[in-house]
Amino acid sequence: MIQAAALSAAVEFSLFEILAEPHDILAIARLTGIHEGMAEPFLALLCGMGLLVREGDSFRNSVIASVYLNPGSHFSQVAFTKKNFHFMRDIWCRLKSVLEEGPVVYPREVFFGELTLPAMAENARCGRLQRTVREIADLPGFSRFGRMVDLGGGHGLYAIALASMNPSLEAYIFDLPHIIPLAEEYISRFDARRVHTIAGDFFRDDFGKNYDLILSSSSPSGKSIGILADIAAALNPGGYFVNVQTAGDDGKDMYQALEWQLWTLEEIPKERGGYTKERPFMTPEYRDAMEDAGLAIWSEKKIRDDYHAGSMVEMVVAQKR
Repeated sequence: MIQAAALSAAVEFSLFEILAEPHDILAIARLTGIHEGMAEPFLALLCGMGLLVREGDSFRNSVIASVYLNPGSHFSQVAFTKKNFHFMRDIWCRLKSVLEEGPVVYPREVFFGELTLPAMAENARCGRLQRTVREIADLPGFSRFGRMVDLGGGHGLYAIALASMNPSLEAYIFDLPHIIPLAEEYISRFDARRVHTIAGDFFRDDFGKNYDLILSSSSPSGKSIGILADIAAALNPGGYFVNVQTAGDDGKDMYQALEWQLWTLEEIPKERGGYTKERPFMTPEYRDAMEDAGLAIWSEKKIRDDYHAGSMVEMVVAQKR
């Protein structure tokens, strides 16, 4: 608990961003606002945790902190760390009250825009994103793809990565209006000029036509039979629907299983299929509906998801006949 509190405080102080370069205690106190008398034992604790290195009178990031805790790193897990400590404060430190009173209720805008999607973006960049886009880039004719859309694309990193791998590709991220600003932040960060956003609800709104590729990753767009006909209609003949989803919640460990019950979103009850992970994937009914929509399964494989031990997501590639 003490180490967790120290890590949380260091992240909130932006300490690992500051200590990308060595600084002495006085400079650290000035730059962070940490009380000068408390700085040295606090920094020593972080050294003992393997997060900082002391060099004479100065401190700097260790290798692991440079890679995962400096916001400037491509593999930064700062948003993921903040999300976990947010849950720690809201849920785990109040566990008795939550168990008595019921789950913590989050507004959807806060939960997705500020907590979950930034953390998912960071997690994906540590392996799952790379594995997924490599598989897509190996599809026949990928270099000739002209248009794609990521349905429920959230942070937009899949579309950004695929556009960077194909200089002819115009990529679109389709998601709810309150999610789009996060995708636009990443588009700006990576100067992805051929990546665009469309705000809407794919269950009700038109998400475009003439796509060579439609992607659904960890989104209800990939588990809903009712949208398959729209997906097929939006694809060019020979185009691909790439669907990457969890199979359900069978793989959750006991901690995840409990945490899942300790929070909820406004107006979206659990255990009624309102969340993507609750829904089974590639049921016989879903496969029949794909066939009826003119989508022929081209391949099925598993993609490793590094953030859950031994966990895989399923990738199904279908082609429009």
